[in-house]
Amino acid sequence: MTNHAHRGRTRPGRWGAWLVILLWVGCSAPKRPAYLPPVGIDVRHYDVALRLDPEKRRLEGQVTLEVRRTQAATELPLCFGTLVVDSVRVGGRAVAPVRRGQRLIVPLNGELQTQVTLAYHGTPSEGLYEATYLGQRVVFTDSWPYRGCGWLPAVHHPSDPATLALTLTVPRGYQAAGSGRLVRIDTLDDAVRFRWQLDATAPTYSFAFAVADYVRTDSVADDTIPIHYYLLPSDRDRVYRLRRTPDALHWLSRWLGPYPYRSYAVVQVPIDYAGMENASAPFLRADLFDMGDVEGVQVHELVHQWFGNRVSIAGWRDLWLSEGTATYLTTMFYEVYDGLEAARRQWVDMARLTPEALRLHGALVPGRYVDPEAHLTWVPYRKGACVLHLLRLKLGDATFRRALQTVYRRFAGKPLSTEGFKAVLEEVSGRDLDALFDYWVYGDRLPELRVYWEAAQRRLTWRVVGDEGTLQDVPFQLAVQQGARVRYVDARASALQLPEATERPEVHPVGILMKVVYP
Repeated sequence: MTNHAHRGRTRPGRWGAWLVILLWVGCSAPKRPAYLPPVGIDVRHYDVALRLDPEKRRLEGQVTLEVRRTQAATELPLCFGTLVVDSVRVGGRAVAPVRRGQRLIVPLNGELQTQVTLAYHGTPSEGLYEATYLGQRVVFTDSWPYRGCGWLPAVHHPSDPATLALTLTVPRGYQAAGSGRLVRIDTLDDAVRFRWQLDATAPTYSFAFAVADYVRTDSVADDTIPIHYYLLPSDRDRVYRLRRTPDALHWLSRWLGPYPYRSYAVVQVPIDYAGMENASAPFLRADLFDMGDVEGVQVHELVHQWFGNRVSIAGWRDLWLSEGTATYLTTMFYEVYDGLEAARRQWVDMARLTPEALRLHGALVPGRYVDPEAHLTWVPYRKGACVLHLLRLKLGDATFRRALQTVYRRFAGKPLSTEGFKAVLEEVSGRDLDALFDYWVYGDRLPELRVYWEAAQRRLTWRVVGDEGTLQDVPFQLAVQQGARVRYVDARASALQLPEATERPEVHPVGILMKVVYP
């Protein structure tokens, strides 16, 4: 995500715009009870059929869940909001569910593999919204992290990803975009019916659709992956701002592994956050096409198709594996396509510690359950990205890439925990990473970079204090700035002569989080 109100990042120019926008959301979102995944339940597939009245936001829906369970799991607790439940059938037989707050408890029969079908109707109190941009009205879903409970009865937890068939019927005159490959459009007497098929798994918070007067433009990546851009009429000519989408898709497919879905779409939506990584069809905030860094957000959400969607997270404490990876691989895309200097600038800003960042700083992976919206700060985004940069430098480019490829191959369609991620890194690299993870991932401390300026000798020296040796063999750099000029130096050098300097230079770590102190 690119932050909620979603989630986010920050850098001057390209980086700063998308990072700040991404992070805004979580601070203002309402609290809700913890929703934990049911034990012994695995929902493999959702077949959803919806009829939407966009003017009233009213839904008539039916969903069939393909469920596998253990013998001990005798009920299916679904997260569902306030809509009216018309009927529930398990294996074709009617059952009586029980409501407990936002949970709908469905009794299960003796079959360990069965289908559960629910019919329902009403106007969702959350999860389905409407907004306008320059007078253009859009009705859209926003399901992160549990808002999908408002429109779709499901196991809404990232550890239980599933495939999806989505059918949406709307009045004629509307265009719709949704998660999955568009397999059919039927024009009826007074309506249009769209059907999408998501053939590879994704978490339910990434199931989405949007309805508006969209203008669709088509492209293709690698001659095989259809790309669709759904833009509002006011911005139909700004699709050129996404012209490098095929390049990004091509690079990620080769760097990580094949793109997991059968098509890719970008959907312009007047949301309050920069972007949302809906499976195969991310939403981008409407005004980014006019004033923001739409490409940076777009690449971030594209990375999520691999990490966050196809490889889902085991729990919200592991959010950095999704957001940190999307943030860091976005900078790597610019490293490849715009050059090392462009990436260095992003890494400097990625590691910049503002007073607000220091106030919010904490462990990258909390030791207990966390509210996902409270955890949606710069920490999983930027600190997560900085830890990945540190791992890349420590392991080397080839090993780092091989490790991410192994993680993706091994956990595609499965939830990934921080512990599982660490185990793969150690396996592939043959290195013990306990100290690094204890300090940078599970710990809440930050080292200091103490910078000394000897004005008379015009000599700059520095040393790192408090990292417990985790940076000892890491070839990270420092950006030494004098006015508009920036030098990049190896931090292990410990000193630099600056004969032309008249004032103390500014020193910034490149991609490594630490407090910069001038004693």
